[in-house]
Amino acid sequence: MKQLPRQATGTSNPLNRWAALIACGVLLGFGSATAAPMTERMMIVTTDVTKVGEKIAPPTAERPVYYVPVFVGYSELGEVAQHYQRKPPEEPIQQAVVGALAKQHYLLASREHPPTLTIAIEWGTITPVFIGQTVINSAEIRARVLGDQEFNPGAKNAAYRPEMLSLSGRHYLVISAFAYQRKPTPNHPDMLLWRAHSSTDHWGHFLDETIQPLIAVATPALGRPTKPGVTWHDKTGQVEIGEAVVKETDVK
Repeated sequence: MKQLPRQATGTSNPLNRWAALIACGVLLGFGSATAAPMTERMMIVTTDVTKVGEKIAPPTAERPVYYVPVFVGYSELGEVAQHYQRKPPEEPIQQAVVGALAKQHYLLASREHPPTLTIAIEWGTITPVFIGQTVINSAEIRARVLGDQEFNPGAKNAAYRPEMLSLSGRHYLVISAFAYQRKPTPNHPDMLLWRAHSSTDHWGHFLDETIQPLIAVATPALGRPTKPGVTWHDKTGQVEIGEAVVKETDVK
């Protein structure tokens, strides 16, 4: 499984645990997350699609794709920022992500509908680690903000360049899709198809206040090639700023 960059800060890579965390059954019905009302916040959304993923047509209502979810869960990376004190409950996040994927026609697998994808979901907070004035985990932060794409904001997003390149602490959501296989081997390793990212500066809000909006803004980009772009999210909904970020691909 292709991993996001991580510094050796004492936090193990949760994606290494995905095979043991496969959730094949039904999500239990729990109440929605109770988070404080949010003011308007700037969020960055992007999706990397690999060369193999580009050859696969996005699912439709007529031809959905079925998957096995892997809830990697919460991680606090970088310097300890005590966001664990407001660690959000997992069940509402799992429900919201499954609902977001369903809107893009990614559906939970069953006996009647065997999986073709494994989708891993990770969320958390990452904070810069300094040596002097140098941020030594900058690659780790940028991997969760910009993904693997070269930064090219375009004219309409150029004003948001400082935000996109910021190395400040961030809350993040990462959703990764892999070709399904029961057990990877050296001859048949996990094959990444796409990876969606959404993130926002963690200043002023705990993760439990931002995770649901992070899921909402990521939804249109799931499985679709998406250049890094800025989205505003507030209590009444979301408004995109700048150029359209989702590029539909016609695959025959």
